[in-house]
Amino acid sequence: MTPELETYFNNYFDLFRSQGFKQLLEEISATTTQLSDIQTVKDTEELFFKKGQVAAFATVLNLESTIEAAREQAEAEEKEDIYV
Repeated sequence: MTPELETYFNNYFDLFRSQGFKQLLEEISATTTQLSDIQTVKDTEELFFKKGQVAAFATVLNLESTIEAAREQAEAEEKEDIYV
């Protein structure tokens, strides 16, 4: 893995360990739960708007696992290159 890529992943893992990030995830999770309640939606425009908000929040909520998977893939590719 290149030093730049290693730094990239390490920066994210530092972020994930911070209290601020954990607090952000808790707030986003609570907001997502509220947004998922569609009983008060007035029309399709509002429904699609809420759907977009939930999708954006899901991206942040899943960021840690996405970055972990990317690092695992990069490490696997590096090992593959060693054996080739």
